[in-house]
Amino acid sequence: MDNLKGRHYFPGGNTSRGFYSFYRYILSQDDAKRILCLKGGPGTGKSSLMKKVGDYFFNKGYTIEYHHCSSDNNSLDGIVIKELGVALIDGTSPHIVDPITPGAVDEILNMGDALDIDMLSKHKKEILSINKDISKCYKRAYRYLASAKCIHDDWSNLNYESLDSNKISVLIETLKNDIFRADISGYGGERRLFATAITPNGIITFADNLAKDYKNKYVLTGGPGMGKTDILKFLGTCGQKKGYYVEYMYDPFVPERIEHIFIPEISTCVITNNEINKANYTGINYSLSDYTKPNSLSSKASEIEYDSQIFYELVNKAISLISNSHALHDDLEAFYIKAMNFDVVNNIYENVIRKIEKYE
Repeated sequence: MDNLKGRHYFPGGNTSRGFYSFYRYILSQDDAKRILCLKGGPGTGKSSLMKKVGDYFFNKGYTIEYHHCSSDNNSLDGIVIKELGVALIDGTSPHIVDPITPGAVDEILNMGDALDIDMLSKHKKEILSINKDISKCYKRAYRYLASAKCIHDDWSNLNYESLDSNKISVLIETLKNDIFRADISGYGGERRLFATAITPNGIITFADNLAKDYKNKYVLTGGPGMGKTDILKFLGTCGQKKGYYVEYMYDPFVPERIEHIFIPEISTCVITNNEINKANYTGINYSLSDYTKPNSLSSKASEIEYDSQIFYELVNKAISLISNSHALHDDLEAFYIKAMNFDVVNNIYENVIRKIEKYE
């Protein structure tokens, strides 16, 4: 993914708790000069519009954030043009976004203006039927992910019982002293998003893209229950207390857990190789199996292997259902694409460019 332009995130995720949203962190009201909420059905060109606008301003030299859809990682749910304080956000289901400060910050951009409503009305029954099938697929996928969470909890407990808490405490202090050499004034801000998502194409991660320009990379390697979130939570809170802005990337399976932290002011990140992303990130590496009690993990090896096998079977079943839903969504989009007037879409694009260029 090194060839990706800009910075890439997932603002929402398909998790063991169902769809989980961090949309409010795409761009805050305080930091925004303009947020455009895109409305319109599937296939109305929202993602394509955002890609075109993002690429246009990227080529002008601006920093662009591309916020991907967890239900189709090749599609966008939002973009942010950082230096201009402008965002375009998909405001449709399942992550419904409506203006918070209408006019002053937010406004609605209706892609449905380009739709031939009469043409769509003729296919009402097919559209309703496909929507019901999509909903059924997601409900089943989330049941499988919830079931996988039960197995994951057991796997996590087996690992946690093996940890040497004294060794972990020493590691936390070592990392804190190594990372934070100085304080700055105030209490640092924060942002919460996903770098990894469970998608129709499997588990996709952008952590390598996000970390590529960071000078100091610390890597924690370990499975569930190995203390990664506790370490990251401590370091993130410590950084904020010292005045640093911290980006928290959350776990795509258990969204209460932290997967990575990024501290841009000191060009430092702490990222994890874990059972979900199965990554092999490099940096200053800490294998958390080295921080366990002697022989404790090996004595549980067969139970851990059993849990992991069932866990991946359940997750893979969920992925196949999300993939089925994506295929149905493509069928749904086909109705809308046929009903689109793309001359109107091109006019919307030109108007958006002119609107944003006012902030340059």
